[in-house]
Amino acid sequence: MSVAAKSPATWRIGGRSLGIAATCVGAGALSLLVASQTTYDPTAWLIWGREIVHGELDTTVGPSWKPLPVFVTAPAALLGDAAQQQLWLVAARAGGLGAVVLAFVLARRLAGRVAGVISAIALLLAGGLASQVFRGDSEGMLAALALGAVLSHLSGHRWRTFALIVGTVLLRPETVLFVVGYGLWLVRRAPWEERRRTIAILLGVAVLIASLWLVPEEIGSGELLRAASRARQPVADSPAQAAFPFLATFTNAAPILPWPIYVGGFALVVAAVRKPTVDRLPLALAAAATLLMVVVAVMAQGGFTGKTRYLTIPVAITCVLGGAGWACLYRMTRSRLSARGTAAVAALAATVAAPFVARDVLRLRDQTRYALAESALYAALPDALARSGGRAALIKCGALYTAPADTQAVARALRLHEWQVGIAVRPPGAIVARRGSALSNDRRFRTVVGTSRWVVSSTCSGR
Repeated sequence: MSVAAKSPATWRIGGRSLGIAATCVGAGALSLLVASQTTYDPTAWLIWGREIVHGELDTTVGPSWKPLPVFVTAPAALLGDAAQQQLWLVAARAGGLGAVVLAFVLARRLAGRVAGVISAIALLLAGGLASQVFRGDSEGMLAALALGAVLSHLSGHRWRTFALIVGTVLLRPETVLFVVGYGLWLVRRAPWEERRRTIAILLGVAVLIASLWLVPEEIGSGELLRAASRARQPVADSPAQAAFPFLATFTNAAPILPWPIYVGGFALVVAAVRKPTVDRLPLALAAAATLLMVVVAVMAQGGFTGKTRYLTIPVAITCVLGGAGWACLYRMTRSRLSARGTAAVAALAATVAAPFVARDVLRLRDQTRYALAESALYAALPDALARSGGRAALIKCGALYTAPADTQAVARALRLHEWQVGIAVRPPGAIVARRGSALSNDRRFRTVVGTSRWVVSSTCSGR
């Protein structure tokens, strides 16, 4: 089995790529008609963007700080809360769609159009990714930056590649390994008279990256390394809580993709090892994915959660390798068997793969339903808060409480800092709770407003 060598000029900034980008943005905008609410982490980024604009950044509670989302949410905050949320969702969802397109392009370069289709479908069905993108998380954007960097390098755009890798490190700090590696490669490739300038640029970028990660946390929380300490807080059922977190990172990640994708990727890498002079790209991609997996596993062993969203880049690369691998296997089978024999083998492979694909389709359906229900839930929150008298009425007689998953949404809707919404309920005060939850039935508080989705209760005698 050999990997088909394609022309390296497969990813150019031109009419077609700009048109694809515009289509992804347009689709992201149209998706707002279906759901326009963010989940926990993205809502925190929206709050931070607003706070930066008003010079009152507070990161003492909430998720770990991420620099890149704030480049969107801070300027968008000038347009108002609704527009800010919508613009971020468009960016996040366009990034996810872009990742699917880039997986297709890269796999097509490796093994043709069929490989591209398989890879794109695999990434779309990858466990949790589509749901995360739909809810406003940054994983789709991360995958798009990583795959875009690979394609940019293949087309010879070295500094653009470096910029895209820097974009990944503003979402996942462990990708700094690739920033360092590619930076050293740029220095080595630079003409002697250009090396000082190249080194100066790279040092400036290093200072910028460190500043974007550390300075906002120092300003917002007074703790330079809060993002790291927050990422090490225990999370139930995460690999970090297992007896052997390093191994649990791998076992926890296994169900993300259907097993046939792993088989295809393994076959492609074996073929590339046997004939490395044909195309080294599969080996380079497999090495990058493996390195990141090991880094995340080591981090889990050191106390970081090691959750599957940390593995977005390895997952995206595996989808590309898996799709290309199956296309190459088909080609090899066709070269050795008759048309009837090839069709029989293809039918057998499809039959074996079908249950795995069906499982992932059903999983995607369930995740989509949950994401839609969550969006509808948060869309109903402002009305319940307004009917209860709004911010002034809710905070006038004590602290404000809600469930841990809802603190960001409540804080943003009432324009409060995140720390002003508690989860350990102690009267006096007010509670904003999902209908049917234990919080919504706390008898120490009197119901003020009850809607189909939310219950607002308080210890105050009136609004």
